[in-house]
Amino acid sequence: MAIGRTGPGVARVIEGRKSGFLLGALVLAHLVVISRQVEGEGGVSLMQRAIWSVLLPPQRVVASAIHGVKGVWQGYVGLRGTRDENRRLQEQVRSLESRLEASQEQIGEAARLREILELRPILPFPTLTAQVIAREGVPWFRNITIDKGLSDGVTLNAPVLGVGGVMGRVVEVGPRAAKVQLLLDRDSGMGVRIERTRTTGVVAGQVAFSDSGTSELLMKYVPVLADVAVGDVVVTSGLDQMYPKGLVVGRVRSVGKGSGLFKEVAVQPSANFEKIEEVMVAAATPPTPQLTESVR
Repeated sequence: MAIGRTGPGVARVIEGRKSGFLLGALVLAHLVVISRQVEGEGGVSLMQRAIWSVLLPPQRVVASAIHGVKGVWQGYVGLRGTRDENRRLQEQVRSLESRLEASQEQIGEAARLREILELRPILPFPTLTAQVIAREGVPWFRNITIDKGLSDGVTLNAPVLGVGGVMGRVVEVGPRAAKVQLLLDRDSGMGVRIERTRTTGVVAGQVAFSDSGTSELLMKYVPVLADVAVGDVVVTSGLDQMYPKGLVVGRVRSVGKGSGLFKEVAVQPSANFEKIEEVMVAAATPPTPQLTESVR
């Protein structure tokens, strides 16, 4: 009996709530219609303004996040592009530096060859230009190898000159190359004289395999009473039958008492032995053709 009495009451409550919800929905719909019809500032309806006020904050957050991601991506792409451009510019710089070095080397070689060629007209014998292709000797270069040989007109004991003066002579010769013994070698020897006083002697190097190295030459067999002074020019005497006379060898650097009957004379060579790249070699003079009568 209690259950039967409560059933109609619950139904009335439910019906009442339905009516309240329906009334609320109608009122809300009416408000929406009215808000859409009522214009605010700038010609924007109240409904649109309400919707914007609700949706604008999250839209701003999303837009800010998208802008940030876009900025990071553009920065990454720009950084990669900058790195690639930097790498390309570095390669161009290296290429230009290599070209500059090659150009400077060619300019230096041309200048050296021009100096050598300018000496040819004043030399008493024909010469040919040779490139140094190897160096030997410790600690100073006592021997060098040049790229000219028998097929080019180079002969044994042919004088070898540099821009400054005499450098040595050919001691070995092959078809396409030759070995030159420099004046720095202790085993070298060349007849010389003091140009001012005509005092003669023999110049040789002071460098052997175990020596510490010196660029000075030693003029031997100079009489103790000979007139020799610092700065005197030393030239070839021609008495050794290998070097023509009058070729510049160097200048007297110091004069000592020495031992016995001879002075100790140090000569600074005029040729630069530290930087040898091109030299001049005396070329063999071709034999003069002889006319003979034909046999009948």
